[in-house]
Amino acid sequence: DSFSYTVTLTQECTTPTTMYIIGNDFGNWDWNSADVVEMVPVHSHSGQFWAIRYMTKTTEFKFCAEKAWNGDFTGLDTNEGFTTPNNNQVAADGLYMIFVDVEGKTVTVEPAKVYGMGECWGNNWDADTHAFEISTVATATLPNAGKLRMYAYCSKHASNDWWQMEFNIYDGKIVYRATGGDQAAVPATAGQTVTLDFNNGTGTIK
Repeated sequence: DSFSYTVTLTQECTTPTTMYIIGNDFGNWDWNSADVVEMVPVHSHSGQFWAIRYMTKTTEFKFCAEKAWNGDFTGLDTNEGFTTPNNNQVAADGLYMIFVDVEGKTVTVEPAKVYGMGECWGNNWDADTHAFEISTVATATLPNAGKLRMYAYCSKHASNDWWQMEFNIYDGKIVYRATGGDQAAVPATAGQTVTLDFNNGTGTIK
């Protein structure tokens, strides 16, 4: 059977689909710089974005949904893990998860956590189990051969399904799943070391 219907738009959605980080270490406050950070959208959660970056106590940063001084902000209603003397700053040098939830009106900065999942870890699919070592970069030595899968963790991620913040390494670059489907398989062997440099956007498996 066929039928027809009409839909009337009563209110435009104002939730942004992009989010950027700018600062002295992220583009030197120049929106035209290639070093401005484009945050990764969380799969299946409109208005949530994340990025992992190494920051020092002198790193200053703020956010905007577009690459312009139009609607930029240092925080939302709830802000955790940073202070705002002038712009945002962290208390200690380290690798951090930066998480913005526009609809939840929350900005969270916390020590980064990266995990492996699946075949390269004994075909174990338990979340938050196979942790990478964290320094200025994230590293892990693979205990088993198989298809490499990795993801980032944030305590404020609404459902915390691991694949919603997944990524992998292709041609030496970290490629984020974001809102897309399953990424192409990346084979790896036991004993190889995975190194992730989030600031440079690069990764190695060797």
